[in-house]
Amino acid sequence: MKNYLLLLFFAAVLAACSNSKKTPSGYEFTVLRKGDGVKVDSGKFLVMNLVFKDGKDSVWNDSQKNGFPAVIQNQGAVPEGDAVLEVVKMMTKGDSVSFKIPAKKLFEKTFRQPIPFGVDTTQTFTFNIGLKDVMDREQINKLQQDMVAKQNEKMLKDQQVQLAKDTVIIDAFLKAKNVAASKTKSGLRYIITQAGKGENVKSGQAVKINYSGYLLNGKYFDSSNEEEAKKYNVFNEARKPYAPLEVTVGFQQVIPGWEEAMQLMNKGSKMTVYIPSTLAYGNQKRGEIITENSVLVFDMEMVDINTPKK
Repeated sequence: MKNYLLLLFFAAVLAACSNSKKTPSGYEFTVLRKGDGVKVDSGKFLVMNLVFKDGKDSVWNDSQKNGFPAVIQNQGAVPEGDAVLEVVKMMTKGDSVSFKIPAKKLFEKTFRQPIPFGVDTTQTFTFNIGLKDVMDREQINKLQQDMVAKQNEKMLKDQQVQLAKDTVIIDAFLKAKNVAASKTKSGLRYIITQAGKGENVKSGQAVKINYSGYLLNGKYFDSSNEEEAKKYNVFNEARKPYAPLEVTVGFQQVIPGWEEAMQLMNKGSKMTVYIPSTLAYGNQKRGEIITENSVLVFDMEMVDINTPKK
């Protein structure tokens, strides 16, 4: 019996090893299910189910849960160090694979952006990808049209549902704090804590704003003020020198909630604004603090307003 169990154990080990592969640059991945084995031609589009999560098992993206597959065109050389694309280019229709990537390499080589503040740089992200279909240009155009229509319908419905939830949460919070706030049709709640002078900001004007951002539970995630950043443990040495944020209103450089909030202020005014997740980052995770559907709070000071010269 003991020998039989040993044979089963070694058979399982050999099976696992046989399903382990490496990309040309040495990234290792495991084939969970083998597809048709037919190499995907250059120019074809890969339609995939994709899930990736961080080292704490927090899911950052799940295409099936979102209802929309991930699509990548198989073309050209893979950018150096992009492990995700290297693995995907080795897949065939029907393949399912799993692999891990250190956070630093993932953000630098695949996402081509700095690691978000608050994300543990030493952790490893896990990817699970299934290549469900391979399409040509005509097929992918039809798929994308269907996806856009479906996405718009779903987005509108989800936003309405989430806004209702956020409104209840914000109003309950303000009531518990015995705070009277003004409200807008979009769902913003705001309090002018210091009156300014002159006209309110208009679209097209360039402004300078000092701000601190936090959640309803009091956890801070950002500040333009160095003293406050240190006080609330969000100081980032690489950000120095700290200074007011410069934004051109109406150019979608900031979240929708900020676009609306700025136009409620005039020079010298201060305001605390409560932004529903639907006017912030929605269901997108932005790090360890700003998770999916987070209501954001900002203390804002309108330092300066300028109208660009034509």
